[in-house]
Formats: sequence, C-alpha cells, structure tokens
Amino acid sequence: RVASGEKGIATPLVTPGTLEMKRVSEAIARMATALEERADYIDTFARGVSHEFKTPLASMRGAIELLNDHIDEMTPEERSRFLGNLEQDTERLTRLVSRLADLARADVVKPTEETCDAVAIIDEIITRFEKMGLHIELSNDGDAGLAPIKMARETFESIITNLVDNARQHGGQDVEVEVSACRVEPVDHGPEMVAFSVRDNGPGISEANRKRVFDRFFTTARNRGGSGLGLAIVKSLVSVHGGDITLVSEPGSTTFRFTLPTVQP
Repeated sequence: RVASGEKGIATPLVTPGTLEMKRVSEAIARMATALEERADYIDTFARGVSHEFKTPLASMRGAIELLNDHIDEMTPEERSRFLGNLEQDTERLTRLVSRLADLARADVVKPTEETCDAVAIIDEIITRFEKMGLHIELSNDGDAGLAPIKMARETFESIITNLVDNARQHGGQDVEVEVSACRVEPVDHGPEMVAFSVRDNGPGISEANRKRVFDRFFTTARNRGGSGLGLAIVKSLVSVHGGDITLVSEPGSTTFRFTLPTVQP
C-alpha cells in the first residue's frame, strides 16, 4: 500500500509482541512518513517550477509568432522591441535555472568540518555590493575577534549575499543595509552561537507577506528579477547547519536575524 502511493497507512504496531518487532514497525512508519513528505515536496516543487516557467515561455512564444508572421511589415523599432523582450525572458529563465540549482544544492547540503571567518567574508561582500551602488555598514558590537563559524565559506557567502540582495530588490533605490554579528551565550549547555542580522531601511514587509517570505517561489519583486527562491535557500542552509532564522519587519525597517554555531575553543 505504501508502494502504491497510499498515505498515512504505515503506523507502528499497537501490540508488536517483541521489542525487535516494535523497533521494526516504528522504523517502517518513519520511513513511510519520510517518503510521503519527500513526494509532497517534489510535487509542490514541480508545480512551482512549472508555474514560473510558463509566463516567460508564453511571452517568448508570442514574440516569436509575431516575428514569424509580420517581421517584414515591422519597423526596425518594433523588431528591436520584440527581440529585446525575447532577450529579457531568456535572461529571466537563465536566472531561474541558476536559482533552482542553488536551491537543489541547499536542500541536500550536509554540514562539514569546514570553518570560515564570517566578518572577513561580510567585508568582501560589502565591497562587492558597494560597487553596485548599495550602501552597507558592518556592525560587530566590538566582536571583531569572533570565533570562526562551522560552515564552508561559499555556503556562508551564499546566505549573506541572498539576504543583502533581497534588501536591494525590495528596499527601493536609496535603501541602506546594516549587517551585524555578535556572540550569543550558550543555552542549556548547547553550542556557542553567533547571531547575524541583516537590516534595511526599506518600506517593510506587510503582515500577510511575512508569513510567506520563506516559501519557495513567493516574491513581490518578480518584475525586478526576483525568483522567490533566495530566502528559501537561506532558510535551508541555516537550518541544516543547526541554526535558525527569524524575521522582524515594520514600516521603515526589515531585519533578518539568524544564528550559526561557532568552532568550540
């Protein structure tokens, strides 16, 4: 019944009789639940991808049909406009494919023994974005000597880049961003953590949208190149490395705060 796709039918035996049978039945129930969750994820993912591809593909098909049927009658300006639309849709699909590849990697990434200097990486990211005209400040509350975090360099860079780029896309032309990092005292003998915040002075996020910002394919900046995948990638990468991420937003301010474990002394 599990193999045929039936859901919710694999449950642990009520009276297993022996400890071994109890363990086997519980293991099978866990496996069936994991398979159901994975199947639901794939279905939702496939629907999202299909929806995202439909709009640019429909636009491209329309432009190609018009060019095929009326290219000889068009003015140079009209041909240039339709070709420009095709180029924009091609770029949108290219960005989407790239984002989907990033999300696929984020969903299967496993923590490693690699570490990185978070503050140094943030400095490099700030320099890169400032060349694009975005003003960013780094505040580390006197913790310039933060211990390295337990994460590969490229993974941490992906998190900060996605959050800063999200602020750039949604914050408006004159948005300013502040990135901060500070130590967090261990809780209940847990690992020492570092808290990072990415704050912008943009318009804020509505209450309705706050509940959906981490959902795959949800974006209010699609016309500005948004794919709705950046924050989903961030959440996946933070979670798999033992951290968590929260959002605080109000008119004039949006802050994403996340934690990551550090290398223990």
